[in-house]
Amino acid sequence: MGALVGSAAFASPVLLNAGEPAAAYSAPVPLSDSRKIRDLSGVWKFQVDIQDIGEKEKWYASGNEGTDWGAGLVPQAWDCYEEGLWQYEGVAWYKTVIAARDFDASRISSILFRRVMYHSKLWVNGEYVGENTNGYLPFEFDISALLKPDQNNTITLRADNRPRLEWLPAAKEIEWILYGGILGKVFLTGVAPLHISDLTITTSGKDEKAVVHCRVEIVNKGKSPVSTQVLIEVMREGTVVKKTMPVKLGKDATGSFNLDLEIESPAWWSPESPDLYTAKGSLLNKGMVVDDLSERFGIRTIVAEGQAILLNGKPLLIKGVNRYDDYGRMGPTPPEQLVREELKMIKSTGVNMIRVHYPQNPDLLDLYDEYGFLMMEEIPFCWWGGKDAVQSVDILQQAKPALSTMIKRDKNHPCIIIWSMCNECITTNEAAITVLRDLLTQAKTLDPSRLVTYVLNGYENPLESKAYDKADVIAINTYNGSIQGTPSHHIADIEKNGYEPFVQKMTKHRKDMPDKPMYLGEFGSPGIRNIHGDLYNSEEFQAAYIKRIWEAIMDVGGLSGGILWCWADYYHRQHFVKYTAFGPYGVVSTDRRPKKSFDTLKQIFSKK
Repeated sequence: MGALVGSAAFASPVLLNAGEPAAAYSAPVPLSDSRKIRDLSGVWKFQVDIQDIGEKEKWYASGNEGTDWGAGLVPQAWDCYEEGLWQYEGVAWYKTVIAARDFDASRISSILFRRVMYHSKLWVNGEYVGENTNGYLPFEFDISALLKPDQNNTITLRADNRPRLEWLPAAKEIEWILYGGILGKVFLTGVAPLHISDLTITTSGKDEKAVVHCRVEIVNKGKSPVSTQVLIEVMREGTVVKKTMPVKLGKDATGSFNLDLEIESPAWWSPESPDLYTAKGSLLNKGMVVDDLSERFGIRTIVAEGQAILLNGKPLLIKGVNRYDDYGRMGPTPPEQLVREELKMIKSTGVNMIRVHYPQNPDLLDLYDEYGFLMMEEIPFCWWGGKDAVQSVDILQQAKPALSTMIKRDKNHPCIIIWSMCNECITTNEAAITVLRDLLTQAKTLDPSRLVTYVLNGYENPLESKAYDKADVIAINTYNGSIQGTPSHHIADIEKNGYEPFVQKMTKHRKDMPDKPMYLGEFGSPGIRNIHGDLYNSEEFQAAYIKRIWEAIMDVGGLSGGILWCWADYYHRQHFVKYTAFGPYGVVSTDRRPKKSFDTLKQIFSKK
């Protein structure tokens, strides 16, 4: 029913019958054994609001059930519902119901949205709950007081994906499509007044012994102080290591408690061996589990030492690709099987790292953990200061909460080794230096176990980008002979316009800044599938360019590799460029058909 995930063409939503529940429920998500969790994903009632009159007409009001609305699949971008909504930037509304059977009035009931693009407002039974202004990260509201146990409860969401300069990505020009609507799963969770609110896992050690450091945050919303126990179990392939400690909390209080567990003969996580463990935290009362929370993690270490990045104590050569999380006209929510097939395809080339310009869907990060891809995760802060835009430290009001939420949500994924503050922003003025130093310090405070950086445009001099003094590594995007510097018209031009200026520039950067690891955040050139010859934009030109620039990266010396722009062709946002609807920089097309550069990537990344 509704728009079909996985259809290569657009699928039409169908109308729901009056009174029919608008949510397709599935089994609870395996995050907890003791909590009541409902996946509210499925078919919701949907209405587009092109004239933006919904709030004025109170579409959220109690009694307005949207019986004459259409239907849309959640999660899925509204761009994929109908061709007329492709790249629609504006307002649309969603409705679903929470039945009395779906929640327990004795528990704290919260609704969690993993990703809604971009500005969203929520009502429950006509009562305003709150809003969110970051489309790439989750938000959650306690709706216990608004749910009525004797009826179906109506949930109404207004989503608006129109960009604003004062919000992230904080630029007048945005490259990627701002897919509209509910793009991530939606959950209704019910927890006991005494519960685990967060579980943070870091690891240390070497060779035959590792230590798993667990920090458990516990909340007591009860009216009396409590004395209980917290149990941590670390599990892999039937082996369990466990530890308990007593816990005391006052009424309406929150506390953090640390436990360390030693693991003998650990399985170290790496791209070559992506071995995973599960950590389960449980609150015990007289031996009974009151609440529990599980997280998957990997045992690995990442540090910067001199000019090297060390993964598990060994130098890392980054062989990466940038990848937008969309899949042609299926948008950002293709079927899992297609994603798995794609990740196997990426793995076959020797790629060990993936980067993108905004936080990723946690389901996708789970797959990166599983397949052994390193990850450089970035807040959606891109091209700030371009096109004569005024830069102000006020952007921290948007950037700091985004950074905090991203790290809190994704901190246990072993795939993530670097937090990135921005991409290709103007970084050399006083406001920019202040903002980036603040963000780098915040990231390192929240998570000292990972590396931090920001990615510089190749036109800027890293010596003048003073905030790098707070970064662990230096990342630079360079496209000499492609879209920067003197353009190459033919393959023969790549040597003079691409290789030589690249080596000259990066050698100077390496000499000027010798104390930190340095790598390419982006390099690449367009290549349109089935266009052949030695001209720029042909498959042959793209393959030759990628090969020669990778050789340049290896020839400079002291670089920790590079990340190709990019893995797959991607659709541009409307009017981004006039000559094409998509960015043909991928080694595969939007539907993942290989170009000549695919084989080139496999060739260069397979070399030791």
